[in-house]
Amino acid sequence: MSDTINILIDYIRKETDFQGPLAPDDDLLTAGVLDSFNIVSLALFAQERFGVDLDGDDLVRDNLAKLSSLAALIERRRAEQQA
Repeated sequence: MSDTINILIDYIRKETDFQGPLAPDDDLLTAGVLDSFNIVSLALFAQERFGVDLDGDDLVRDNLAKLSSLAALIERRRAEQQA
């Protein structure tokens, strides 16, 4: 797993006390790991921790429900902001 995904997993475990398995492509909302409040907190954490700006169009289920999708979004925004 990527460093980004591992950092996100650590954050989720700390914030939710979830100790079960977390795979990059698990739907964290469907699995009940995250709720709407947690997902907003995760997005805010990602912005702060990785130094990226996420806009309203980024804050959709497709980008936030899976660790792999969020990590890909973070990497895209980092690349755009460094260009």
